[in-house]
Amino acid sequence: MLNLHHLELFYYVARHEGIVPACRHIPYGVQQPAVSTQIIRLEEELGVSLFRRRPFQLTPAGRTLYDHLAPFFGSLADLEARLRGEAAGTLRLAGLSEVMRDHAPALLAGLKARHPALRLTVLEADQKMAEQLIRRGEADLAVTVLDEELPAGLEGKRLLRLPLALLVPEASPWRTANAAIAAGVGGKLDLVSLGAQELLPRLFARGLKKLGKEWPAAIAVSSADLVAPYVTAGLGAGLTVITPHRPPAAGLRELPLKGFPSLSVGAFWTGRLPPPAQDLLADLARIARES
Repeated sequence: MLNLHHLELFYYVARHEGIVPACRHIPYGVQQPAVSTQIIRLEEELGVSLFRRRPFQLTPAGRTLYDHLAPFFGSLADLEARLRGEAAGTLRLAGLSEVMRDHAPALLAGLKARHPALRLTVLEADQKMAEQLIRRGEADLAVTVLDEELPAGLEGKRLLRLPLALLVPEASPWRTANAAIAAGVGGKLDLVSLGAQELLPRLFARGLKKLGKEWPAAIAVSSADLVAPYVTAGLGAGLTVITPHRPPAAGLRELPLKGFPSLSVGAFWTGRLPPPAQDLLADLARIARES
């Protein structure tokens, strides 16, 4: 049977990416040589290498083990507080910057009214980062865009689908998305978009492929918030989504991309959600139904 203490030490080493930094965070006195020795014993017992030392990198076996350990060891501090009855609860919410900026403040204000002693942690994260935070036990609930499938091994709920659109100046000659695409493919109009690795442009590329066309971004931006200013400046058409109850910025017009895949927004988590997270998820589902 695996030694629980060895597993705990490995959790800290993996989380803080090295034995030396792990020793600074382990909540009891332990020296670096002792940690090294016990990690070696764990690897010998398992018959696998768990990480490479320099530069630090988890092996596939180490990643699998850490993903299993993180939810337990990562939640021990909260469990201790709950058992002592110190707090009404905590909620660690991870999500897209747009969600954290436009929707989370009002939702969390309502949640705090129902749970006055609630302690909140709000983290900006894309789907990949949010998934890592959930698996490591560093976030309770994630709200972000979702690809075709929910993350394996996690529970989730799709909340709404946002249609894709092109954003153009009101004064532009393009009145339909097809006209703008034709201009772009013909080299007469640049595309402003998130980087090609992001889900939104990948969905756009899938829709174009069905039409037998390609239109790569001429201006790649790191945030969806940057698209509108570049379009306003006349630098091209922007790839965006149509958000309920949020019209485009003044002077801009949205051209719906009919027949293109939509962008799915949802929530995911692992294990049993704490009561505040359950309430927030219910609020999100209600807003999605009303949208």
